Amino acid sequence: MFREGPVDRPEELFDREEELRDLRDALNSRRIVLLLGVRRVGKTSLARAATYDMARAYIDLREFEWRQYVTWDDFYAALRAALPRSKKALDLLSRISGISVAGLEVEFARGRRRPPLPEVLKALDRWAGAESRRLIVVVDEAQELYKLKGGSFTPVLAWAYDNLDNICFLLTGSKVGLMYRLLRPDDPESPLYGRYIHVITLSLLPREKALEFLARGFAESGVAYSPQLLEAAVDRLDGIIGWLSYLGLEATRAGKLTEELLREVVERAARLAWGEFCNFVKLRGTARYLHIVHAVAEGATWSEVKRYLEIKEGPINDAELSRLLRSLVEEGWVEKGEVYRLTDPLMRYAAKNGWRC
Repeated sequence: MFREGPVDRPEELFDREEELRDLRDALNSRRIVLLLGVRRVGKTSLARAATYDMARAYIDLREFEWRQYVTWDDFYAALRAALPRSKKALDLLSRISGISVAGLEVEFARGRRRPPLPEVLKALDRWAGAESRRLIVVVDEAQELYKLKGGSFTPVLAWAYDNLDNICFLLTGSKVGLMYRLLRPDDPESPLYGRYIHVITLSLLPREKALEFLARGFAESGVAYSPQLLEAAVDRLDGIIGWLSYLGLEATRAGKLTEELLREVVERAARLAWGEFCNFVKLRGTARYLHIVHAVAEGATWSEVKRYLEIKEGPINDAELSRLLRSLVEEGWVEKGEVYRLTDPLMRYAAKNGWRC
């Protein structure tokens, strides 16, 4: 039940039957599918489980999150690791200038000698068609391609949508705002304007399901716990299955769930989440993001955020504050409703306790 990484098979998923059916139906009938949700909610697990028995090329872009930019050579390196190791597919790829194949290993030329991406995709489409299969190209955390230098990924995606019958793109993303800035499906100037994109949003586990997930996992692992501590765990970790699994693994190692262990896990997990946010702050080069996160720790309106920031730093232009808030929302750190709130319960814990970077 509790795993250190994403699951691989459909039967290993917890309480995602409806989303799994929706995703598999879309992958079998659509050209572009988006799978969206906050960090650690289980997108990678669902994507891997849904495509477990399908032909797929799994391109993992998570390593690029803390880069200021991504090059085409970076993308091709991730693509190279994802290519199907079929002799027929590799034979088709070997005929393309800029690609060399030795056994089951593929090498892409770099720079100007790099093969055109449409040619690579055409070869994969021909292979899938000859095999009477549908190839799922999974791009995990696809919004990182927004930082791509030397051209945009979106025109290639639009070309593939129009021309390749045997390929479906599954794009996962935790930074929903950036994903839409990358694709711009409602912008008449975007290459993807007018194309249908199927969107699945993965929500947090409801409270009763989060409790069930922990209870079942503890029962399978022989972990002793009290109902009160189970409730307290969900109070602190919410329905984010990644954090619940982390607690489950630590409790399994200890053999029981105690208040002390829960406090330790919350502290360690919060430091992990906060460290990721601090990487974002350093990448952006301004402490204003840190002040804003402190301001919205328990929810705050735009005006309340402005007052807090001006106490910390002095006057700030309205347009600049809106830009900073929009960036935090697009990056998935903050959600906007009646008030601005942090999306991750452990980020809220860290911000309420005044943590700094």
